[in-house]
Amino acid sequence: MKVTNSTRGTTLAEHCGVAKTLMERSIGLLGRTEPASLFFRTRFGIHTAGMKFPIDCVVLDERGVVRALRADLAPGNFFFWNPWYRNIVELPAGTLARTLTALGDELTLSS
Repeated sequence: MKVTNSTRGTTLAEHCGVAKTLMERSIGLLGRTEPASLFFRTRFGIHTAGMKFPIDCVVLDERGVVRALRADLAPGNFFFWNPWYRNIVELPAGTLARTLTALGDELTLSS
């Protein structure tokens, strides 16, 4: 899936994976040696325990509006947000800065 910032006209990810099952969501980016992009649904928070690299995280509402951000989430950390929102995109560190993505921006996820 492609992830674009409609507000700023930038692309966050050309090839974003989708974690649909509980197992896929539980594993996420663990075990990878290089950063990748991943979309999934969860509430409350994520962790980077066992990861080998930092990531950027975007929390979206059901319309695709950015409701929470975390840049450069280092391995071994947690990121929590309002559980009302459950759409998460994990991205390689530096993506948010490169694309100037900010709270309130609208992201589009397309095939």
